[in-house]
Amino acid sequence: MMSVQNVAEIGEHSELALRILDYFRRHPQAKDSVEGIARFWVSSDPLEVRRALDKLVDLKLVEKRKNASMDLYSMCAESPA
Repeated sequence: MMSVQNVAEIGEHSELALRILDYFRRHPQAKDSVEGIARFWVSSDPLEVRRALDKLVDLKLVEKRKNASMDLYSMCAESPA
């Protein structure tokens, strides 16, 4: 479950991670690849987006799943929408 402390920690390290998390909060059913998130959600460099997503996955706020030849990211089921 997300806490204020988790959000504060994310914000200290990555404004981009906060933007991605905000998108997931507004669109809890959203799923996309690193490239899709970079291009359509946050207009950022895919390498930076991957780093931010890795941090969110480590914090168990975002899930990474294999789908065909790419990884898809989505909000963790137990995270609040």
